[in-house]
Amino acid sequence: MLCAGVIALAGPGGAQADTSPAATDVLFVFDTTVSMKDAIGEGRSAIPEAMSEIAAAVPDPRFGLVEVNDYDEVLKPGGFEYGIGEGHPAWKLHVPITADRSQIAAGILKLSADGGGDSPEAYGRALFESVTNPAIGWRAGARGVIVLVADNVPHDDDLNEGIPAESLALPSPFDTGADPGADGMVGSGDDLDWQGTVLPTLAAEDKRLEYVDYLGAPQYLPYWQSWTARAGGSVVQAAGSDLTAKIVEAVEAGAGIGPPACDAGQVLTASEQCATPPTAPPPPPAPPAPAPSVPPSNNFASQPQASCARGCRAVLVKITFDSFGSLAAESIHKARVEKLSRPVAAGPNTLKLKLTDPAIAALNRRGKLKLPVRFAFTPDGGSARVQAQTYSVKLPKKPRSA
Repeated sequence: MLCAGVIALAGPGGAQADTSPAATDVLFVFDTTVSMKDAIGEGRSAIPEAMSEIAAAVPDPRFGLVEVNDYDEVLKPGGFEYGIGEGHPAWKLHVPITADRSQIAAGILKLSADGGGDSPEAYGRALFESVTNPAIGWRAGARGVIVLVADNVPHDDDLNEGIPAESLALPSPFDTGADPGADGMVGSGDDLDWQGTVLPTLAAEDKRLEYVDYLGAPQYLPYWQSWTARAGGSVVQAAGSDLTAKIVEAVEAGAGIGPPACDAGQVLTASEQCATPPTAPPPPPAPPAPAPSVPPSNNFASQPQASCARGCRAVLVKITFDSFGSLAAESIHKARVEKLSRPVAAGPNTLKLKLTDPAIAALNRRGKLKLPVRFAFTPDGGSARVQAQTYSVKLPKKPRSA
């Protein structure tokens, strides 16, 4: 519905015309991988509260709900090991754009956290579908705001593309596996390129991307600041107890409410006007800092629990690393897990250990199994460190027949 005399036009790069729309459509896109369990729990109360506050501040708002997880089966992955969707689709529309807020509140209650055995998630697929899929129900003439509540990075063959050199988290190419698109096959015609397809589509369709960073790795914050800027949006950080306020802040930013964004070199005055600060003589140059001599830390900590994936044909384990580097894992005896070798990021990581056929057979016979695993972590530019961990795995109980 478009009020008379109010027209929203998309300009270059998706920028809207000066005339503000009389309506705002807000699409919540929630990451439902296992690391987002706390965010989903908090969102059950945060989203209804946020919608009430948004309705008081934003003209004629309507809301929708999408979940994003990760790809389950990927054909021809080109050497990159994709995560486990664990029964979740890469993306799912739960509630199309609607004025009935109770539908969104009910939809949030249906979300659960599982899957996502590797770090990157299917954010590119979810955002592309959120813009192009007609089932979403965007209103013509309404301002469109997408609020992505997540904690990681998307799939792409080089996430460093377009990121300033001083903000790079990993050497180029930062390969998180190409996004295979709807057919789940890398190299086919519907692959999604993050910088070449997804972000330009958001900008062209004038859907502002607002990212709510729920305790994600700080190294990726400059990446999201760059990506959201290309889609007319921004980043807010949620600290685990203020999700309502951060979602409201994200929507108000996307809807153009609040203080203006100043150009480079300007500051916001007390009267909320952009102004160039008075110039001052430059300070004397600082002496050059000595080159760091401390090698990168090779410390890492493994949680003693493991969770079954895909009927316990694989298990998911969590390890926190002090630095970026590479990890090798293997069974200590009896070859119960397949050898694993992959790069890892500093901070929390979820790893997938695949069970060998003899281990699966033993697990099916006994109903439980011990998995002693040796981990060797080598930080970039540092020395290796080895730790052992034993996981106890129990076969999930089968539901009783009616």
